[in-house]
Amino acid sequence: MQGLIPRQFIDDLLTKIELVDLIDAYVPLKKRGLNYLACCPFHNEKNPSFNVIPKKQFYHCFGCGASGNAISFIMNYLHQSFPQTIETLAAKAGMVIPREALPDHVKQTISLHAILQKLNEFYQNTLRTPAGAVAIAYLKQRGINGKIAQQYQIGYAPQGWHTIAQHLPQHQAELIATGMLIQKDNQQTYDRYRHRIMFPIHDRHGRMTGFGGRALDNDQQPKYLNSPETVLFQKSHELYGLYQILQTRSEFSTIVIVEGYMDVIALAQHGISYAVATLGTATTAHHIQLLSKYTQDLHFCFDGDQAGRQAAWRALEVGLPYLDAGLQAHFIFLPDGHDPDSFIRSEGKDAFEIRLQNAVPLHELLFTTLMKDIDTTDLTGKNRLIHAAKPYLAKIPDCPYKTLLMSELARLTHIDQHRIEQLLEAPPPPQVEKPDHAAPHWQRTPLRIALALLIQNPSLFAHDLPQLDGSASTDPEQILMTMLMQHLAQQPHLNTATLLEHFRDTPWFDALSELAAWDHQVPDQGQASELTEMLRFLAKKTRESLIQTLIGKSKQQELSAQERQALQKMLRERHI
Repeated sequence: MQGLIPRQFIDDLLTKIELVDLIDAYVPLKKRGLNYLACCPFHNEKNPSFNVIPKKQFYHCFGCGASGNAISFIMNYLHQSFPQTIETLAAKAGMVIPREALPDHVKQTISLHAILQKLNEFYQNTLRTPAGAVAIAYLKQRGINGKIAQQYQIGYAPQGWHTIAQHLPQHQAELIATGMLIQKDNQQTYDRYRHRIMFPIHDRHGRMTGFGGRALDNDQQPKYLNSPETVLFQKSHELYGLYQILQTRSEFSTIVIVEGYMDVIALAQHGISYAVATLGTATTAHHIQLLSKYTQDLHFCFDGDQAGRQAAWRALEVGLPYLDAGLQAHFIFLPDGHDPDSFIRSEGKDAFEIRLQNAVPLHELLFTTLMKDIDTTDLTGKNRLIHAAKPYLAKIPDCPYKTLLMSELARLTHIDQHRIEQLLEAPPPPQVEKPDHAAPHWQRTPLRIALALLIQNPSLFAHDLPQLDGSASTDPEQILMTMLMQHLAQQPHLNTATLLEHFRDTPWFDALSELAAWDHQVPDQGQASELTEMLRFLAKKTRESLIQTLIGKSKQQELSAQERQALQKMLRERHI
């Protein structure tokens, strides 16, 4: 296993790489004032909204919200892992990557991905042994050839109860942590997967996160078995097959979302190489966020039965808040008794593509479902339809598509559109998790503004700023501010790009990336004094909170000597 890439090397690399030159080699940029502009490479758009800011060595798209530094760009544009990206950038900069020993906690995290990859290779090799003959026979029966099996890295878990523990005897703890071994109360373990066809699950960067297993015996239950939720695998975040389709291209005119591994593989076998599957869960907001990076048109494909219709409705509800970003959604309902796998094997690629072309658009599914039990020929029915539509239309941010839906509702009820808009007038919908939308509509608070000022202009730390102690705080933003200031105290030369990179593998990275593009509305010439005043205010607020906490505690019990000393110090500072 290679050693860890030193942090200082990554900082030096980001300093040496000129972001404008790097991105311009892949996406032609045009100078606009102090910045550069292009059509975003991460979503489909006609009008350029992708900005590169040389001063910060940072990019941000005001259409889809994609943002980051040179490392983020290469990882997302070339679909490379972090180590591969560092190698790519180092080669461009003419730098040699040094290596240092891995800390134990990093070794553990890396080893979990590595353990799953070793198992993936083991299952693939077992498929090609005599023990795997029954699995190969099943795949052939389902029309899956060797090329597709290899592309999707299909394998076979043999019959034994202790196969993987025997194969990887030194890694029992990691096998338990990844859910591949089940540990009983008596500490004995056994294989989770036995006599199953194995489908490896990758994240979009190609790292192994889990498995799905398909039973080969009719009496095996469940028929499909996913890895349990682990530190690596959250089924609401992953999509089976996404990594494979991203190996062919980075942008799609449409992506088809189905419900099973075999659906994805059967479609790929017949030339539909743009399908992904949810992993035993309904479509989530995170799924739509993820897919919207690669396409503006989603086709959900479900069985035509009641369960399929319900799944389609859940997907519709989840998709409504994202329609302002230009996202389109269509729905395919297959004939009774068919799933995508059986349909394409029976009817062929052309028939499936006809279904794609004739898919039901979101607005049609919305209104036909709402009107199912409503008679719109009388006033009562029209009133019921308007009230039924109201909560769904309220989920859609103001955008041209929402206006078109209003127009359609006006047509269906024969009521003037302006009157419809008045009837539907309601408070703004609650905040929903959105796909990295351009300028986050966050409430302006002193702490949030201070965070944005510091991440966007780290050189402000060179000023004599009041210190903010987050050690006793439970406020995530105050803790984050303390961490930012600690980083800058140790390395005051960091710019936006390098400071962000220090937080890549932390829960703070996405929030900091948004703050790096947030409009804090503080003019350049006043930023230093504004930040100073805000930190002074926040420090005072924190001190008052601690004083009240200690005074309250003193009424219940005697304070320790250290607490009394701290209280006296803060009371003196209060009057300075």
